Amino acid sequence: MRKRQQLAAQNREDLLSAALKIFRQQGIRAPLQLVISEAGVGRATFYRNFKDRRELVIALMEQALTRLEAKAKDYAQYPDGMIRLIRSHVDNLPLLTALMEYWRVIDRDDPIMVDIYLRRDAILQPLIDQAITHQICRADLTTKDYALITGILRAAFQGMTDAEQVALATRAVDLLIDGMKA
Repeated sequence: MRKRQQLAAQNREDLLSAALKIFRQQGIRAPLQLVISEAGVGRATFYRNFKDRRELVIALMEQALTRLEAKAKDYAQYPDGMIRLIRSHVDNLPLLTALMEYWRVIDRDDPIMVDIYLRRDAILQPLIDQAITHQICRADLTTKDYALITGILRAAFQGMTDAEQVALATRAVDLLIDGMKA
């Protein structure tokens, strides 16, 4: 029984990893069969884990939220933790770009997405408050601004190689944080 549970958990993780890869390469509306094939599982295994594409995307969003929460906790010890969090997005490009079209599958006003946004904001607000207190960022910075910043980063990565994405992301973050000052 224990081994079966471990296999089921591994299958789910394999499906999530495969979805990130396929969605990054082909967009969020890529055929689910590509995800299934990439994960090396059968269709029945997919549908035991996820009712449909929407449920798969929600699981990916939840996973992203968990990663964000862990990073925010790590960076909370630094006055510039918010800046460090934004810079860390360069290392998370595959995860960011894979989900940039989530809104094609789940409406932004869907109660599940509203909950995800609220949870995201609760994770980010302490870092923003800390950065404002230490005068590291603008006093009017909000969680919506953070979403705008990550949106700018995600939009810049389409059609690039991995190396080009990292170089472009690094440059974009530098421009966003340091501005265009001389």
